[in-house]
Amino acid sequence: MGRIVYAAAMSHVLYPNYYGQNVGPHGRRMVEALIDVVRDMGRTLTAAAPDALVVVADDHLNVFSFDAVPALCVRVGRSVNRMVQDGAIEFDRALEGLPERYPVHEDLANSILERGLQAGFDFAASWSAPLDHAFLSPVSTLYGATPVPPLVPFWVNCFVAPQPTAQRCFAVGRHIARVAAEGPWNVAVIATGGLSHFPELSLARVGQSDVAFDRRVVKWMEAGNYEPMTALTAKELHESGSHELLNWLVLLGAVSPARARVRFFGEMGRIDLAALEWDVA
Repeated sequence: MGRIVYAAAMSHVLYPNYYGQNVGPHGRRMVEALIDVVRDMGRTLTAAAPDALVVVADDHLNVFSFDAVPALCVRVGRSVNRMVQDGAIEFDRALEGLPERYPVHEDLANSILERGLQAGFDFAASWSAPLDHAFLSPVSTLYGATPVPPLVPFWVNCFVAPQPTAQRCFAVGRHIARVAAEGPWNVAVIATGGLSHFPELSLARVGQSDVAFDRRVVKWMEAGNYEPMTALTAKELHESGSHELLNWLVLLGAVSPARARVRFFGEMGRIDLAALEWDVA
């Protein structure tokens, strides 16, 4: 029988130059402090020796397009490439210098996909989608020069309405936990993104965060109080700029009823940064 051996969630733009240019010296210092914490978390993750790492993140219309935006998508196949973008904007430059290809845990990915369809989750599948900063900035920070285990990339549509509900994302996490428990693998799960930023996904509100909202949801996770999080509406997530919490809700479903331990929380103004771990041993 398998199990989840490590679980964490964190902000996914771990690139000091971006914050230095767009926020200033205090932004650079804050994300550098977060990076130090995530590297320390990586030592715990590495010691857990997972057979597979499920990474739950969102697309920024880098991979998918308005031709088709899947609500929930599993990356299958044997390997996955990092995204290569000509003239990449600041935070996607975090990919520069990283390995071009990563292994995919084919058996776990197929199990999540196939058993999910049998259970009524209409997952999409991709054999070719590459990974952007939402996946590889956290993974590369966690592992550094240590080899990365086979990945199971999992996309949640956090940007294009209509998005999956908070409750549905939590249910997806429960499904992933069941697949892990009934399989032969030790599995780590991380979710990335946020905290609040770009309220209402509006350029006019770039530079704003909702500190009160972020403090509230972090307290809920510390208490293992997930019911109010699954009750969050699309309107609440949209207005607060907390759309990427949908990624975190998948992880919460996987680890429930475990409580979070806050490793980092920082109020930057442009965005609130965080890193949390769950005791799943």
